[in-house]
Amino acid sequence: MKRTLKSLILLASLTLSPVAMAHEGHDVPGTLKAQHGGIPKTGKLFNMEMLAIETKVQFFPRAHEGESLDTKKIKISGTAKSPKGKAAPLQFTANANSFDTTVDFQGSHRVNLEIKVDYEGKSDTFKFLVEK
Repeated sequence: MKRTLKSLILLASLTLSPVAMAHEGHDVPGTLKAQHGGIPKTGKLFNMEMLAIETKVQFFPRAHEGESLDTKKIKISGTAKSPKGKAAPLQFTANANSFDTTVDFQGSHRVNLEIKVDYEGKSDTFKFLVEK
């Protein structure tokens, strides 16, 4: 009886794991690859990759596979909040394929970024952690 119960628990844990539950159209850990050496995240509208070097942070919007993306139609805003400070708005500079900003760590070793993106009348939010 105990052996059967343990087998059922093991089987249930395997079938409910994120990899087992993933199917087409959903992320499986490790399937979204960074193209610029940063941290990629999946959004509803498109994917976003963040690359942080010192206090400079770059965001690279990327279309989902097979879709086109006009980066000129993207409006981006965001805030940076360190554990010791208040949320501060970020100022972005648009480049050919990225949106660049700088962050103030406010005496901390990490900053939480919340990025809001508007694209063709729809919006999406991405959250990233930047560490020194």
